[in-house]
Amino acid sequence: MFTKDYKFRDVYFLAAAAEDDKTVPQRAAEGTKGWIECFDKAVFKGCVFCGGVTDVGDIKGNESLSEAYEMELGIH
Repeated sequence: MFTKDYKFRDVYFLAAAAEDDKTVPQRAAEGTKGWIECFDKAVFKGCVFCGGVTDVGDIKGNESLSEAYEMELGIH
């Protein structure tokens, strides 16, 4: 699917859902981790989940956005 010189290295899993239970993204994140294992140069760096998102704008100001930003900067 990807050539040997693929560009992605650090992979982050970001998920949002109407459900607010922290276990909601677990299966999807595990599937992503399994996919990443196929690529020697890629590393699963983390998962950020924002629950309770049902309408446009619900995610605004949510602490998960700050968590994702800090993860990108390596501040976690």
